Amino acid sequence: MNTCKAKLAVVLTAVMLLAATAGSALASSNALVSIDWLAKNLNKSNVVVLAVGDFTHYEKNHIPGAVKAFGPWQTMNDQFVGFMMPKTDDLVTMLRSYGVNNSSKIIVYDEGITAMDTARSARALWTLHALGHDDVAILDGGFAAWEQAGKAVSKEAVAPVNAGDFTAKMVESKIATMAEVQKKIGSNTVFVDNRGSAEFFGHEKKSHIKRYGHLPNARTWPSNYMSNAGIEMSPAVMKDTKSLAQMAAGVGIPADKNAEIITYSNHGLQAAMGYFVLHDLLGYKNVKIFDGSILEAAPNKSLPMEQFAWGYMN
Repeated sequence: MNTCKAKLAVVLTAVMLLAATAGSALASSNALVSIDWLAKNLNKSNVVVLAVGDFTHYEKNHIPGAVKAFGPWQTMNDQFVGFMMPKTDDLVTMLRSYGVNNSSKIIVYDEGITAMDTARSARALWTLHALGHDDVAILDGGFAAWEQAGKAVSKEAVAPVNAGDFTAKMVESKIATMAEVQKKIGSNTVFVDNRGSAEFFGHEKKSHIKRYGHLPNARTWPSNYMSNAGIEMSPAVMKDTKSLAQMAAGVGIPADKNAEIITYSNHGLQAAMGYFVLHDLLGYKNVKIFDGSILEAAPNKSLPMEQFAWGYMN
């Protein structure tokens, strides 16, 4: 009897693993690549792999040939709001030092353990989109999936011998400013809050955020729900597109792929997950991030915020 139970447990585990793999594959797009794809394409001359996770993790082990990238790369803007996109010239200098060319296929990856890990990759992807470089993808599951699959790893830091020729063509439609947010509250623009539910509701907030609550009529879609991070010890692989589409509809995002959507969070990291899912996995064409997010919005008393409410209602 115990043997039968053991065999059944093995079978059920195998089925769950196959289902998880299939679900991950369904989420594939040009902006999401599998570990097998990267393993096959790692040595192609136009592929540049950027490790955007914690530097200490990179120094311990990383994907062979990957370049340690960005680090503390979000900075204060002219109004001293932190965690903003750096100046364009600074970003261009960074990307050239990583060996990025205008013709490069850029793969970004992170530790792949938590949803916030993936958010760092999503933020890098959005930044590159804003700079006019669309040929960029996230490694599904990050380094955790790579390592679990038994792929080769390296401790050798990579420093490109030749600088890249990357040039930026800023795409302003990817970035929502405070002025734009103020103007569009109450309009047909869809605001999506990608923080946790307690922060959206206004029951909790980070100590450095000045006010509780969310932007009026915003939809709530926590970024933690967008991947399988931690489920059955899973790396942070993205949920399949069918599930993501069901969630999008369920939280009140219109079916119209041309709808204007602005995502936000506390610092724009979780908002980048919202951007990635909506723009790259679900195909919404007009998505941007409120770069300053709630960190910038909360001190501005002229910008209304709602507390103890769920915002958008059908």
